[in-house]
Amino acid sequence: MTKNEQYNHTLLKLLCAETYFVAQMNASREMFGKGYFSLGAVEKQSVDQAVLNSVGAILNLITPEWLGIVSPTPPGFRPAENPPASS
Repeated sequence: MTKNEQYNHTLLKLLCAETYFVAQMNASREMFGKGYFSLGAVEKQSVDQAVLNSVGAILNLITPEWLGIVSPTPPGFRPAENPPASS
């Protein structure tokens, strides 16, 4: 992984973590009318489960094509040097 790719990967992880944190804060306010850190253990678990389900659903919608990630050849695939002639 090049330094540029590593930086992009780290930046993406940071943005995801921040978004997840904000989603938890908003979900706790909407579900219980309290801040996340003032919730009890069961309430926190409910908020965490709701946010994880939401994030998981969104993650399933994201594809590498949508993100613009295109590899020149798929991993483990080696194209034939002399493709067969079509008749």
